[in-house]
Amino acid sequence: MRLSKKLLAVLLLSLGLSNVSFAKDLNPWRDCGIGAMIFTDVPVGAIISNLTWDLGTTALTSSGMSKEMCEGQKVAAAKFITHTYANLEEQTVKGDGKHLHAMLDILGCNKSSHTGIIHSVRNRFSNTLNNTQYSTQATVAKAEGYYNLVNATIKQNYATQCNLS
Repeated sequence: MRLSKKLLAVLLLSLGLSNVSFAKDLNPWRDCGIGAMIFTDVPVGAIISNLTWDLGTTALTSSGMSKEMCEGQKVAAAKFITHTYANLEEQTVKGDGKHLHAMLDILGCNKSSHTGIIHSVRNRFSNTLNNTQYSTQATVAKAEGYYNLVNATIKQNYATQCNLS
């Protein structure tokens, strides 16, 4: 019975993550932790594994198996987003806030670009908030989606203003 509950949880998580972007960019929830070790060729398997067993926390804190990939600004930003997600969500809706600026500082973005990046993220984030499945997602899934949104925004429009390593 316990095994079937775990399988059901994995299935539900996989359905909830069906709209997560699997771009080649580093995604700590997918590319780090035990999930990445076990599911090297199945990105959704790595995410499901990491989220099922510890809500993705070891993917963001363990770098032993993939040290060179699972450190640096993007992982630091992912940790920050996970720990301050409620603040980032609120400040993104408002269009400004100290957590947003701190996140952009972590990502190596010039201070002069913060307003433009925040505006772009805010516009994209409104689509996320309008998604009917958003309110039922776990916070860690929301944080991962937010990370992907910020990362895509910077990559597409502000790559020269941010010094990502």
